[in-house]
Amino acid sequence: MGYKKAFIETHVLGMIDEVSKHMKEKLKILFDSGAIDIESYDTENNRMVLPKCIISALLESEIQQYSGHGTSFEKRNKKEIRNLRYFI
Repeated sequence: MGYKKAFIETHVLGMIDEVSKHMKEKLKILFDSGAIDIESYDTENNRMVLPKCIISALLESEIQQYSGHGTSFEKRNKKEIRNLRYFI
């Protein structure tokens, strides 16, 4: 059991590093694209709304990288993800 836990943990940590790298690259793309309205960003009130929206968009983009696009594999994955989210 210990070996499998370590195996899974190693892969998950590796994927976290990979996803983080991709998200940082995509953030640069977002800024360069002009999709983020920097001028109207309120640094005093609601300062976390836009960053949370950006993080959510980046995470959703990464989720799409691991989808099976309508296959039974994707349905099984969604079920597993829903189950795991109950414990977080």
